[in-house]
Amino acid sequence: MFKPITLIVVVVVLFASGYWFYNNLVTPQHGSLVRVTNLPWQITVVDDQTLHVLELNVGQDTLGQAVKILKSEYNVAWFENQDDSISLEAYFIRVSMSGLRAKVLLELDSDGLDKDYLIKNSGKPEIQDSRTIKYPVDDLAQTFSNRVIRSLTYIPKSSVDADIIISRFGQPEERLAVNDNTEFWMYPKKGLVISISQRGKEVFQYIPVGHFARLKQSVLATVEHTKKEQQEK
Repeated sequence: MFKPITLIVVVVVLFASGYWFYNNLVTPQHGSLVRVTNLPWQITVVDDQTLHVLELNVGQDTLGQAVKILKSEYNVAWFENQDDSISLEAYFIRVSMSGLRAKVLLELDSDGLDKDYLIKNSGKPEIQDSRTIKYPVDDLAQTFSNRVIRSLTYIPKSSVDADIIISRFGQPEERLAVNDNTEFWMYPKKGLVISISQRGKEVFQYIPVGHFARLKQSVLATVEHTKKEQQEK
């Protein structure tokens, strides 16, 4: 049996190494094993409009509920897109769930937002690579607490091998290559797209299955934009 101090050391080492992504769905706690339910491959399609992952119901839960579950510092920003539409996002900097450390980005419902009001209460704007304009609005974070989560992006701190992803999520239904280093893996029945990178971090994007077409369209636009940039170099 582990002594308490030994158990703590082992848990810290395993958590830091991303052990749970590669191994069992149990974690030692008070000398016993506890089954965990908040890992990134534990996805439940509740219905076409709701996807359960990381203890959140994407498509139903709000930013306020996410703050209680993710337990991390976060920033809020809105984006002015090229088509004049508005996007609203909350970015959680240090999330740790069952020992897996990650960053989490939530796309929030932006319906009815007043652009003029947002501009007046925003920080310094930043031009993004996608040619959208980002405006930080941390001072308004509380006013967005009832905004529903439209999609969730999970970026693990440790890189994850493609073979491990297949063992956890299965084979993708479709693969879209961006270049020699990056491709998107599509899982429409899970409401999931995974960006696989040989040089950077993997990115997991979750959305209710009834809205998967919107996520896929965004991915296609990213692929087209990236290839166009490469041709212009």
